[in-house]
Amino acid sequence: MNINQLKILALSSMFFDHFIRIFPLVDWFLPLAEWLSSIGHEDLSIWVITWIPHSLVYFGRVAAPVFMFCIVEGFFHTRDIKKYILRVFATGILAQIPYILFDLIQDRLYGITGDWKEVPLNILFTLSLGLVSLWGFDSCKKKGHTMLGLGIIVLAGALARLLKFEGSEGYVFLIFLFYLTRKRRVWEKALIFIAGIPLSRYRLIAYTTKNPAMLHSCLLNAIGPYLGILALCFYNGEKGETNKNFQRFMYAFYPLHLLLLAMIGYLRTPHF
Repeated sequence: MNINQLKILALSSMFFDHFIRIFPLVDWFLPLAEWLSSIGHEDLSIWVITWIPHSLVYFGRVAAPVFMFCIVEGFFHTRDIKKYILRVFATGILAQIPYILFDLIQDRLYGITGDWKEVPLNILFTLSLGLVSLWGFDSCKKKGHTMLGLGIIVLAGALARLLKFEGSEGYVFLIFLFYLTRKRRVWEKALIFIAGIPLSRYRLIAYTTKNPAMLHSCLLNAIGPYLGILALCFYNGEKGETNKNFQRFMYAFYPLHLLLLAMIGYLRTPHF
């Protein structure tokens, strides 16, 4: 897979993840489960309504690690890092209102009264911060100030947590890990991220040890993203054919799909 194909995969995963928050997977399989139950296959009906939705939801976790990987590749290949950071950051600004609306509509569908002030800054802010931190680290490293560069990474993680960026310091850590492992062989990367992915979710794992009811969410968010790492094993090192329209589509899709799903969700009857 080339870099453009990976981006399409990540976009598909992201859209799926957001779509099923408005149209829950259980609703998709409910008619089939009811039909199976009506013809006497009660056990199969229960399996369909529980295990299939719980398995499919993992596809939505492919997106984040693939986008972070693409950001790192973009860091190494862009001709103007400042313009690259500005494009990602500006798109994040444009996407924030749709992101807030989507989050609030999702809460409403499940009977939750959300507060827009509690909605984190979307992932494009995290990706742009990750780019800035890599730029700082790389510049320091070239001048022989590696420890200062590491300080920049730590500061970026702290800033992501303080300002409530999506993924927080965990995503900043993963972006840096992609940077560090870029020249590693595929099997080495796969082994490193076995520890890297759960480590990026250390707070969720710690919380789950005190609240076992969070186990499914913990597995989904602490292990699910590893599917994205496995997808990256098929990366062939090529960019693929691209043009300005493809680039515009990639940047425009994020805010537009959030706005569309928020509008659709607003018209839907709450699930509770």
